[in-house]
Amino acid sequence: MSAQNFLPPIPQPPHDPTSWLLDAGVGWHDAHLIRLEKSSAVRSLVFARLPGSGRSLMEPGGSFGGLTLSANVALGPDGSLYLLDAKTLELKRLDPCECSFKTVPCFGGEGGGARQLRNPHGMGICGGNLFVCDTGVSESAEPVLCDDANQTRKKRNNERIHRENHRLSVFSLHGFALRGHWRPPESACQPADRKLAKPWEPYDIAFDGRGRAYVSDRANGCIHRFSPSGQWEACLPGFDQATYLALDCRDQLYVVLDGPERQVRVIAADGTVSEIADQPEALAPLFPRLPFVVDAQGNLHLGPLCAQTETGKEECETWNLPAAPERGVFNLSGDPATSGPAAAPPAYQPQGLYFSTALDSGLYRCQWHRIILHAEIPPGSRVEVSTYTAEALLTDEQVQMPGLPWETRQCANAMPAGEWDCLVRSGGGRYLWLRLEFTGNGKVTPVIDRIVIEFPRISLRRYLPAVFGAEPMGADFTDRLLSLFDTTLRSIEKTIDTQARYFDPLSTPAARDPKTGVDFLSWLASWIGIALDRHWSESLRRRFLKNAGKLFDLRGTRLGLWRQLLLLLDMEAEANCCPGDRPQKRCRPVPAKCAPAAELPCAWQPPPLILEHYRLRRWLFLGAGQLGNQAVLWGKRIVNRSPLNEGATVGHTQLKTIRDPYRDPFHAYAHQFTVFVPVRHRCSDQKRKALENLLKTESPAHTLYHVEYVEPRFRIGFQSMIGFDAVIGRLPQGVTLNETTLGRASVLGAPPHKQGGPSFEVGQEGRVGTTTTLG
Repeated sequence: MSAQNFLPPIPQPPHDPTSWLLDAGVGWHDAHLIRLEKSSAVRSLVFARLPGSGRSLMEPGGSFGGLTLSANVALGPDGSLYLLDAKTLELKRLDPCECSFKTVPCFGGEGGGARQLRNPHGMGICGGNLFVCDTGVSESAEPVLCDDANQTRKKRNNERIHRENHRLSVFSLHGFALRGHWRPPESACQPADRKLAKPWEPYDIAFDGRGRAYVSDRANGCIHRFSPSGQWEACLPGFDQATYLALDCRDQLYVVLDGPERQVRVIAADGTVSEIADQPEALAPLFPRLPFVVDAQGNLHLGPLCAQTETGKEECETWNLPAAPERGVFNLSGDPATSGPAAAPPAYQPQGLYFSTALDSGLYRCQWHRIILHAEIPPGSRVEVSTYTAEALLTDEQVQMPGLPWETRQCANAMPAGEWDCLVRSGGGRYLWLRLEFTGNGKVTPVIDRIVIEFPRISLRRYLPAVFGAEPMGADFTDRLLSLFDTTLRSIEKTIDTQARYFDPLSTPAARDPKTGVDFLSWLASWIGIALDRHWSESLRRRFLKNAGKLFDLRGTRLGLWRQLLLLLDMEAEANCCPGDRPQKRCRPVPAKCAPAAELPCAWQPPPLILEHYRLRRWLFLGAGQLGNQAVLWGKRIVNRSPLNEGATVGHTQLKTIRDPYRDPFHAYAHQFTVFVPVRHRCSDQKRKALENLLKTESPAHTLYHVEYVEPRFRIGFQSMIGFDAVIGRLPQGVTLNETTLGRASVLGAPPHKQGGPSFEVGQEGRVGTTTTLG
C-alpha cells in the first residue's frame, strides 16, 4: 500500500473552500483585546472611545445623544409635533407656518382632573393615542396640628394630592378625549403575598414594533410592560431609579439609571440585560433618522422641519402667512432658545490589538487560503493582518509571547464599507491564529463587521504540471499568481450557482443601474409585458410581479381590477389575517389515519372597494312593482335632453348626442363605476398618483371610473360601510350583579374616581348629561 493512501484527499472541483466566520453572532473567538471593544450597538470591533469625548446617551431631556426625541416630545402620525411643557403643565403643538409652539386648549393645568397634571415627564404617541406619564407628588405631607379644623382640612387635601396622579393617562389624538388611565396591579414586581412598596411613578414611555408600551417606574425600580389594549403584562425588576427609555429597530430597550453611578443598560429582544458603551454615534444605524436635530442641551432645531413641511407650505400660501425662519431653535419648554455650544467630537484610542483563539481546520498540514475583512476603514486609520499556523495546539499565552514567526502582514488602508481580502502567507498547519493591529489618528475608528477565513487553498495549480509545485517557494509564487484568477472564476461560479434568484420577483435585485437607470426587477417585469409604476414601493412591486401570472386572465374585468387594488392598498386577506381571527373548532381527538385538517378560512375578508353603477338601478316589474324607494320610473330627462319644439331652460337642459332617448339610463350608468379608497391615499401624492395610474391602465375598456376617498365617519345614506370606515359600539354602562356575564362586553375596573371615566362625586365630579345620568 502506497503512502499516498494515508494523505488527505486532494480537493477537486466543483468543491469550494470552507471557512471560519468571526462576528458578533457566532462569536469573535477573541483571546485578548487591547484598547478595543466589541460594540453591542453595531456588533463590530471598534476602538475604545476616550472618556468625556463626544455626545453621551445620558444627556438631559432623554434624547439618548440625539438618537431619539426628547422624553416630552412626540411626533404624530401626520407629522405634527407635540411638546409637553413640564413647567406650565401645558400641551403645545408646533405651528409650521409661524414655526412656533401653540398651546392646545382645554388640556393641562395643575390638579387631579381628567386632563390635569401634577408632575409629568414622558410622553409618546402610538396607535392614534397620546400617552402622558404623570409621576405625581412623591414627597410626604408636612405634619400639622389635628385639633385645628383648617389645618385638618389642609392635611387631608395634602394627602389627597400625594395619592392622586400616579398614572399613565391615555388620550385620543382626535379631540384629546380621555380613554383611561393605565396602572399596574398592586402585586407588580413583588411576590404574590406582597404589594408595591410605593405608589408607582411612571417616568417615561417607549413602544416596540408590536405596539406594546414599556413604562419606567422610578419609585419601585422596575419597568412595566402593557399590551396595546392597556392590559398589564409583565414587570422587569432590577432597574433602580429608572428614568428615560428608548427602543431601537431591533426592539432592544435602552434604560437610563439615574443613580449615584449613572449608566445605560440594554434589554435585548430575548430578555438578556447588559451594560453598553456610551457611544451614540455607534448606535445611530439602529435608530430611525429624526427629521430634525436635538443638540446636547436638549434644544430642538426645528427650522428645517418647518421649511420642509408640505402641508405647512400650502397653509402658509393659502392664508398669506409669513414664511418660517430658516433655523428655529426651541428649548424643552417650547420657548425660543439659542443653540448651545457644540459637543466635543469623539476621541478614540490611537492603537489597538486583537488576538484570536486557535481556529481548527481539522486537516493535517492545512494550507489556509485567505482572510476576508468586511469592514469600513476611514482615512487616518489602518488594520494590519498577521497569521500564525502550527500543527500542535498552543495556549493563548504561548501565542502572544514575542518571537513567534508571524506571517502575512498585509495592511488594509482607507477604504469605504465593503470587502478586503489577502492571502495567508503562513505555511501549512492544522491550527491558525489571527492577529489584527489597529492604528488610528485618535479621531476615527475602523469598524470590523465580520471576518471570514477560508481554507484549504484550492488553486488552479492542480491543473498544471507538478514541477510548478515541487519547490515550496515556487509553489507559493504560483498560488499567489493564480489566486487572481481563482477569485474571479469563483465569483463567476457563485453567480451561476445563485442565478435562480434573479428570476424570482421576491429575491431579484431592485437597485437601479447608475448608467442605464433600469433595475433588474423592472427588466424582469418587461419579460411578461408589465410596466411597474415608479410610484410603488419596492415591496409592492415585488408582490405585484409575483402575482402577475394569476391576474393575466382577469385583466380587463372587475375581479382583476379588485385584486390589483387589494395589492396596491395592502388589503390582502393573507397579510391582514391574524391566527385569532380564524373560526375556532371544538377540541376533539383525531384518529391517527386521518388526513391533515384543512386550514380554516380567515374571518376577516377584504372590502369590495368597487361599486358598479348598474347595480344602482331600481327596476319596476309589472304586476309586482310599487312606486317608491325600491322602484323609480325612468324619464326622458335623465340626461337633461332638450327636445325640439318643447320647453328648454338655459342652465338646466343641454345638448346631447345620444341617439336613443329611451335607453338613456343604460348609456349614462352602464359603463361607470366608483372605487372607494381610504383617505390616506389622497394625502400622499405618491400613493394618489399610483392609484390613478393603476385605474387608467387596468380599468375595463370603455368604462369611466370615479374615486371616492373614504374618511373615518358614519353618514347614513352617504357613507357608511360597516367594517371598512365605520364601527358601531357603545360605552359600557357598568356591571349589574346577577344580570351581567363577565366577558368581552363587561370589564371590572377601579373605582370611578380612579378610573377617569364617567363617575359621580358630589363636590368633585358631577356633570349632568356628560358624566352623570339621572335615573
